Amino acid sequence: MIEIKKYSNRRLYNTETSAYITLDDIVTLIKKELDFKVVDVDTQSDITSSILTQIILEKENAGINLIPSHILKQIILFNENKKSNMMFDFLTNSMNAANSNNIFTKGFPNFMDFNFFNFGQKAETKSATPATPKDEKNIDDLMTQIDKLKKEVEGIKNQK
Repeated sequence: MIEIKKYSNRRLYNTETSAYITLDDIVTLIKKELDFKVVDVDTQSDITSSILTQIILEKENAGINLIPSHILKQIILFNENKKSNMMFDFLTNSMNAANSNNIFTKGFPNFMDFNFFNFGQKAETKSATPATPKDEKNIDDLMTQIDKLKKEVEGIKNQK
């Protein structure tokens, strides 16, 4: 995990690269899906959420509406009703389901088992079963078919 230190002069320092960075650099870290945290040098507290909120506010001030006002009102309302954890669990689950990268990295079966209303409860984990000899034979057959198709494609290319 990359640690970014925030100094009292509001400058951010990436301890991994030993260089000062900007909020735009933090956006780049997010795009690269790198794990990081921002720590206040004076208090040693984790201020990552505060920095991310600052990025959102700067985008809003630049005229980029990242979060519609009705959603911001709901966030405030849930917080006032002491139900913010439930709302954020739901939002996290929704965002994970909407993130198409999760379908490809974690597999479609995980997506099919997804439960939007599983508010913070851990999902049941399925035990992985080892491949049976029959499965391995099927894989070998498929690989043989792929090799045949490759040879056919090469033969067609060579005919031209």
